Amino acid sequence: MERLVLIGVSHRRGGAAALERWQAAFPGRASLGLPDAVLLSTCNRWDVVASLPEGLSLTELRRRLTPRGVTAQPYAYQGEAAMEQLARIAASLDSLNLGEDQIMKQVREAFAAAQADNAVGPLTAFAFHTALRIAKRIRREVPLAPLNTSLFSLAKPELLAALPPQATVAILGAGEVGALVVKALAAEAVKLIVVNRSLERAARLAAECGGSCLVLQAFQESPPRVAGLVCATPVGELIDGAMLDRLAGLKIIVDLGVPRNVAVGAAERHGVRVLDIDSLQAAGARRRATLTDRLALAEQLVHEELEQALLEWLERQLGPSIKKLRDQYLATIAESLPPEDAARLAHRFAHIPIKGLRALARAHGLEAAQTFLSEAGLA
Repeated sequence: MERLVLIGVSHRRGGAAALERWQAAFPGRASLGLPDAVLLSTCNRWDVVASLPEGLSLTELRRRLTPRGVTAQPYAYQGEAAMEQLARIAASLDSLNLGEDQIMKQVREAFAAAQADNAVGPLTAFAFHTALRIAKRIRREVPLAPLNTSLFSLAKPELLAALPPQATVAILGAGEVGALVVKALAAEAVKLIVVNRSLERAARLAAECGGSCLVLQAFQESPPRVAGLVCATPVGELIDGAMLDRLAGLKIIVDLGVPRNVAVGAAERHGVRVLDIDSLQAAGARRRATLTDRLALAEQLVHEELEQALLEWLERQLGPSIKKLRDQYLATIAESLPPEDAARLAHRFAHIPIKGLRALARAHGLEAAQTFLSEAGLA
């Protein structure tokens, strides 16, 4: 279990600037240089879950997974702490918007992608299966958020409050995040324009909300008059000063992109308010403060499930040695008894040392049990 590590940055550690640096430096799993690792990269976190290769320390891996020229370090968890943090991430307990729906799917997809690359060993796989099981239980038993809660849910009240009556809002990006934004605004008294590089995709999404659509190039060259803009694309600085000059009447932008879709400082110079990962921290903290009892229950479930999972992992690691111990008893007894009687007695005689071995592993860790097994010639 001590080989399991989780290293990363998030909205809590470094904010949007750190996410941009890490995602640019390590754009995909192959860029990590690790044979057994999963990369989780979203709009509010960048995490690597891996099994440490032999001879590589957590400190050294942490250094390798820090972009050149960056003095700040990513957070790092090892062993049981890494598994606990992965479970908290999958259950959306560490999300900017507590209880949001997307993270469990994102964790599952990141795990599946690494599996498809044959880059997941037994320990990493066990950690992800455990984390996803815990996340499912928490979602089932603890009501942290309504269905379809997303990061945009935090920005929505402030966006609507800043808009004049019957305002028009443009949504840049027709991917998963853009679709969630459309769904969240469809019932509001605003006109929606879905903007995307692919007009076909924008048209499909616009049809779902009764809005209109526009290809991105046309929007950039001659934008319609909009009061609100929601950006959810992977393109950095898509909205710069020149673009803002053409967006007369714009009051507010919600920037959900990583890298940030709005050039730093450009909106402020035009008197346009921007809500992004950094500025939404306060709203996330306020909402979290209203859910302390439910959050405590969720954390309790994490600890209960983790305790059981760790025992299960110990059993898996001890399994071959336990079988070897029983086989040794059987080999000794089999010379003087019929096979059926010998098997029964071997199982009975092995029960006490096996029980002690399990207790030793639980109380003092797998290393203590492995030392015992090595001395007994059973490792």
